[in-house]
Amino acid sequence: MKNSHTSTWAGVVHALICMLAFDPEVSWAREVMFTSIDRPDALNAEVYGINSAGALVGSFRDSGGSHGLICIPSAGLRCATDAATTLDLWFEGSKAVSTQIHGLTSLGYIAGGVTDSRGENHGFLCSGFPSHLRCQLIDVTFDQIRMSDTVILGIHEQALFVGSYRDSQGIIHGFISKDGHIGRIDVPGAVSTVASALTTINGIVTIVGFYVDRNFAMHGFACSPPIEARCFRTFDVVVNGIMQSMTQPMGINRDNLVGSFRDSAGTDHGFSCQLPLNNGCFMQIDALHAVGTQINGINELGELVGCYRDQSGKQRGFVTISPSLGREHATGRMHNGH
Repeated sequence: MKNSHTSTWAGVVHALICMLAFDPEVSWAREVMFTSIDRPDALNAEVYGINSAGALVGSFRDSGGSHGLICIPSAGLRCATDAATTLDLWFEGSKAVSTQIHGLTSLGYIAGGVTDSRGENHGFLCSGFPSHLRCQLIDVTFDQIRMSDTVILGIHEQALFVGSYRDSQGIIHGFISKDGHIGRIDVPGAVSTVASALTTINGIVTIVGFYVDRNFAMHGFACSPPIEARCFRTFDVVVNGIMQSMTQPMGINRDNLVGSFRDSAGTDHGFSCQLPLNNGCFMQIDALHAVGTQINGINELGELVGCYRDQSGKQRGFVTISPSLGREHATGRMHNGH
């Protein structure tokens, strides 16, 4: 599964101004500025979510462990070094061993996953972000039996979020929670399913995620409830007419679906798809001179967040700066502006 699902959980951010420069040979080429999110003492960093106000959430790992990362921009400004802080969550009097914040809303909710002092993994949901947090652990439960390794990966509002959990047989399933009711999400024929993001368009909920088939190949899916076999549309990223592998949708808004895939050489790339979903909607987005790129989320303004690896192998987070990814876009590369 995606490395952010198993590692890098994140403080004070060192922001570098960079530029997402689209390939000049591609029509509709343009440049999108972005900020590289990092800190000198971090072993790695990753940004998972951004709301319409430009607030960021993610994680980083240093020599002391894994931490949640939040960045609250000043009025009229974007996230900068002096606006970023560490967020380590506490439950029942004990600090979580690891905190990974995957999503946030404009109404003050954040969600993600934590590892407690016993080494058990749970989802969490907090209201009152950023200054008056009230948090609760979230564990998927069926017939009064608690499932393990619950994590919330996408949140649209307090009562509507998606994620994954592991059952007693060790099988990973996706889930959706709406108004306190939890429903299981399994792509037909899949050996594991992860629901990673959702949005509402004209009152209709659309869930996206990824699954592993019986040949252990990973693919993307989209589904609008009710959750039943016919709701699933499965797909793989297609770039320049070539089907790619390990498709992982991670974010969606009204106009675009974003995520990552892996090419035949084993290199990770970001992608965006201008909706509606079809084989011709995909474009590849890469950090220039980077070893690999992953896009983890998008807000309603079209701003992207994610991570990339530089030539030294260090993983750094990023967030784009206006102009944002809109209704027209083209294959691009992120370019370090220094």
